[in-house]
Amino acid sequence: MNAAHAAGQRWTLADLIDFETLLAGVDETALEHDRLIFNRDIRPDLPHGDERARRRAGLRAWLVYRREAGAIETGSFWQQGLRLVQVALLVGMASIGFALVAGLCAGANPGVHVILFFGVTLVLPWLVFALFMFARFLGSGSSTLLARCAGRVMSLAAPSRGEDSRQRLRLLRERLTDAAVPRRALQAALARTLQIGAVGFNIGLVLAFVGSLLVFDVRFYWEATPQTSGLVASATGVVAAPWRGVWPAAAPTAAEIEASRARYVDGSRRVPATPASTAVWWRFLLMSLLVWGLLARVLLVLCYAGIERRALAALDFQSPRHRSLWRALTRIERGAVAAPVADSALVLDVGGSGISAASIRGFLLRSLRVNPHEEQRIGVLDEAAEAAADTALAAQPDHVVLAAEDWGLSPRQVGALHARVRKAVGSQTPVTWLIFTRAERGPGAPDSDHLQRWTRFIDGLRDPAAEIVAYDPGL
Repeated sequence: MNAAHAAGQRWTLADLIDFETLLAGVDETALEHDRLIFNRDIRPDLPHGDERARRRAGLRAWLVYRREAGAIETGSFWQQGLRLVQVALLVGMASIGFALVAGLCAGANPGVHVILFFGVTLVLPWLVFALFMFARFLGSGSSTLLARCAGRVMSLAAPSRGEDSRQRLRLLRERLTDAAVPRRALQAALARTLQIGAVGFNIGLVLAFVGSLLVFDVRFYWEATPQTSGLVASATGVVAAPWRGVWPAAAPTAAEIEASRARYVDGSRRVPATPASTAVWWRFLLMSLLVWGLLARVLLVLCYAGIERRALAALDFQSPRHRSLWRALTRIERGAVAAPVADSALVLDVGGSGISAASIRGFLLRSLRVNPHEEQRIGVLDEAAEAAADTALAAQPDHVVLAAEDWGLSPRQVGALHARVRKAVGSQTPVTWLIFTRAERGPGAPDSDHLQRWTRFIDGLRDPAAEIVAYDPGL
């Protein structure tokens, strides 16, 4: 596997679905082997500097490796199901649009009411779209509906069989909608699919309209009350503004509009049938369908595709399960040969526990691959020590290691300390919380319950360049 090439590719929604599927079924036994592959083949090719970019590239390279090692089909089921829905909507909505215009234009003596035609073919669909957007904005439980839609799409290509399969699908739906970024990508993909159906509807409208003009003697007219007749000319001018300079003949003038108005003579309606009135209205309606119907819907499809792409580009993989996987993949095992140390580290003794950089130097070299070059105390009642720590942070170290005792988690104080360090060194500098317990012969491995609480807290900060590691005296 070319890890560098795999890491450079963009995440897709199918990738994310496969990734969450893998993560739901991963176990420690499989990760032991994956950890060796990751540190040997993937880690050396990851970009330097931006920890968020490293994590995105590393997790995608791991996904590519697992795909090559075994069949993962959930993402392809999503793609196939989405294509089926898109094709069905495109064809079905095109048929509806074709039938609608054919019904309006066909007949022994067809007369098309311009306002009615415009309202049914363009205004009404856009009102439905606006109503849908408003309902989505106000609606509660949208995540549940979104998850169900995603599950239906995947089920079209691979119907779930058995309770285990249904439970896995439910878990996957929950994971895809439990955070804002993947939820936004999923919403955009489904909205783009709906707009593809709208594109089909407008294709059907245009084809039926052109066909009717070629086959039938279509006449166009309009009628309004005296109070509203002036609105027709004003509205027509606004609608025709995009193409007026390119095709003036498709923009009716006030005289042409008035000439096509239906009039009542002896109680019966007379529809104008002059070539001039017919020509100007079919040009206007055709351009309206092309610009305000077909083109606008194509632009919406592209817009939603861009929203999906930007949402996937914003994935930070900072949820607890993602951070736990990254922590497991990047961990160095006992006996592993460490790569050359690239960074020097500032070691900060949180709370003045007395831990020294010398006592943990071997662990930092082998586990974090950093070399402690300076140590200071922080979070202590000593102004001189605090000033010295601030000076060391202002020097912009390559890496900051905060050594804290396992029992000493005070969320408020630790959060403030982390924000202080992050403000001093910037958002890109790696910050690692090293959790240990004091023993007679020096630092020891932390208590598991304490470590879990620390891990939940640090993961909750959602800092891409922050990590937590448990001290291991045997490493």
